Amino acid sequence: MKNEKCRNEIFPPYAGKEDRMKMKKACHSAIGGSASGGKHSTFYILHSAFLSGFTLLELLVVISIIAILAGMVMPMFYSAKERAREAKAKVAVKALETAFKSYLDTYKVWPTAVVEGNAYDVADSGINLFSMLRGSDAALNSQGIAFYEFDSTNNLIAYDAWSNPSDSSSLKAYRVMFDKDYDNKISVGGQDVYRCVVVWSVGKDRNDESGGGDDVASWK
Repeated sequence: MKNEKCRNEIFPPYAGKEDRMKMKKACHSAIGGSASGGKHSTFYILHSAFLSGFTLLELLVVISIIAILAGMVMPMFYSAKERAREAKAKVAVKALETAFKSYLDTYKVWPTAVVEGNAYDVADSGINLFSMLRGSDAALNSQGIAFYEFDSTNNLIAYDAWSNPSDSSSLKAYRVMFDKDYDNKISVGGQDVYRCVVVWSVGKDRNDESGGGDDVASWK
């Protein structure tokens, strides 16, 4: 009865010839040992047999395969994360440009303090462009129209997709330039863009290149 149980439980079909021989010897030893009051249990002997069949070389091969797979997956993960940030920034600059155009359609003029050729942060610094768009600045938006819904209003700054609250050096607002002379042309980054307003993010490198380099621009 014990021999039958041993065959059914210990010799699985996937075991190799060498493993089956080791397990067979272990099984017979376990049966004989239990009958003669041996010190080792069947489980202990079988466990030892399995361990003895797993060599250091095999372990190193498994670790190497895992390392190779990790090396292939991690760059793909970071690349996907970077593409997601670029997509988020692209959507944001387009939406902000549309919001500013809606403001111009409503009030017909840009804020008085805006200067042709100057770039501004979409923030409440100098000109309250952030509050203007969200409808909370009565001086710039007397009708209180919310032209844009910001993700966060805590700092009154429209941070771009690469901004990390835990890293102050990475915090950058979206940038904007206006066609203050109303000729439907803005000179930005060494080129003429035929629009009434342009918006961009400084991109991954965190350097403002006026829409060039890796900047994400509404006119591209």
